Amino acid sequence: MKHFEEIEFSVSLTTRPRRDYEVEGKHYFFVDKAEFERRIAAGDLIEWEQVFSGNGHYYGTLRSYIDDAMAAGKVLLLDVDIKGGLNVQRAYPEESVSLFVQPPSVDELKRRLIARGTDSAEQIAIRMARIPEEMALGKQFDHQIINDDLETAVHQVVDIVEQELYVSKGEHTWD
Repeated sequence: MKHFEEIEFSVSLTTRPRRDYEVEGKHYFFVDKAEFERRIAAGDLIEWEQVFSGNGHYYGTLRSYIDDAMAAGKVLLLDVDIKGGLNVQRAYPEESVSLFVQPPSVDELKRRLIARGTDSAEQIAIRMARIPEEMALGKQFDHQIINDDLETAVHQVVDIVEQELYVSKGEHTWD
């Protein structure tokens, strides 16, 4: 995002408790479970997921947030899970560009998850069980980035974003 000032990070809706440093509407929109489920039933969310690696908190993207941002001419970056990305692609096929960032191997992903030290062995096992499905679904994205070397992966993402924001519209590129 430091390469493109015009890109804003999309703010998601969640049921998890707000952390001390988080600001409502900047980091997340915080609601209780009943409100989140009401929004699911009303069709207010483009994508949503109940994440069981913690306490079963919901996370999702508000359709109104995306629509309002697009109407204002904003370019948003959404950080969503694989199924969420496919839902965004279906909801906005002409307006979205999807990038699937994947590890160089399943073994390397497991090593990274363990080294991160934020998840229990059970949470890592749950995540690892989903990898075959996620890798298969990732092929449906517009672009696949293999995060073998972080600097190289970032460069690839920047090139794709530059192409989508400027070159495809006939505008100049930056160096």
